[in-house]
Amino acid sequence: MAETALATLQRKQIEATVGELLLTDDFYMRLEITERLRHLIAHADPTLDRSQLSEGAQEELEELDLLH
Repeated sequence: MAETALATLQRKQIEATVGELLLTDDFYMRLEITERLRHLIAHADPTLDRSQLSEGAQEELEELDLLH
């Protein structure tokens, strides 16, 4: 099934949030951003194709155990 426009926007939002996570080294900011990512992924459109995420984003999300 192809991604919907909503799923495409959500994927881009997830990637931007991962970028934000990579730019900070503050522990509490990283916790807050990780929770935001968890929420974005949990409530994403079912057509979201996680394989379309950038390699860096996929690695970071796997490291955080957010891709199941």
